[in-house]
Amino acid sequence: MLKIAITGGIAAGKSLVGEGMARRGIAVCDADTLAHEVMRPGTPVALALTAAFGRGIVAADGSIDRRALGRLVFRDERARQTLNATVHPAVRRAWADWIERQPGDAPAAAVIVPLLYEIGAESGWSAVVCVIADEAVRTARLRERGLSGEEARLRMAAQMPQEVKAERADFVIVNNGSQAVLGEQTTRVVNSILEK
Repeated sequence: MLKIAITGGIAAGKSLVGEGMARRGIAVCDADTLAHEVMRPGTPVALALTAAFGRGIVAADGSIDRRALGRLVFRDERARQTLNATVHPAVRRAWADWIERQPGDAPAAAVIVPLLYEIGAESGWSAVVCVIADEAVRTARLRERGLSGEEARLRMAAQMPQEVKAERADFVIVNNGSQAVLGEQTTRVVNSILEK
């Protein structure tokens, strides 16, 4: 079974590419969804985060308030390193377990890993697909998600430049246009990977 990593800058369209691959019959897992799971109330990760950052990151229902956590870590490099060291090892184990559970006859499985290169997880994949978009397009998408212009800038600056990710990837998809164009690019990339 081929193992595909989908990465790229924040708000570039990684999830949309994942949806396009799923329509082609490829099982897709999102590392961000796995991060939600490993941060559930009472989990070792949630307890470690609360110990590191205080009760201010805990919502009324006991879950980790990711918005509050984001406000802390995107303004403080050391805090972001603490977050990554706490969350990413558990997420990596979770996606490895997920891949292992896929049927042996499946043609491919894909995992969306936004920080693939930042956390040193680029090896072991059959193909790495990087999704990029212009900064203005990504900023507008983040504003639509409720982030301020400053929050959007801080989040983009916290990641490796998408151009560097694109240089290291096997395939690059540019998502500045319509979903139809994105779908066409995704189909071409999937075909190329499956034909390898």
